[in-house]
Amino acid sequence: MGGVAFDGVVFDGVVFDGVVFDGVAFDGVAFDGVVFDGVAFDGVVFDGVVFDGVVFDGVVFDGVAFDGVAFDGVVFDGVAFDGVVFDGVVFDGVVFDGVVFDGVVFDGINFRIDKLLFFLV
Repeated sequence: MGGVAFDGVVFDGVVFDGVVFDGVAFDGVAFDGVVFDGVAFDGVVFDGVVFDGVVFDGVVFDGVAFDGVAFDGVVFDGVAFDGVVFDGVVFDGVVFDGVVFDGVVFDGINFRIDKLLFFLV
């Protein structure tokens, strides 16, 4: 899925399985209880997005920008971040398990994490 812009959309309880998001813009979107399974995000921009109770399982983020994003109660399991920029992001009650950060930039980040199980590469 490419060249699409989602502005202010609410995704509630949606399951994305094996979807490839290429060059998609998510602006002010809310993801509530969403599951991303085997999904790839390539060149995607998340601006002012809220992830609440979301599960990322086997997901790849490549060249993605997170700007002013809130992760609340999110689980990252087997996730790869490659060349990702986190700017003004809040991680609250997030679990990182088997996560790889490669060439990632953290700027103005707030970590409120209960369990750290990630690897910096």
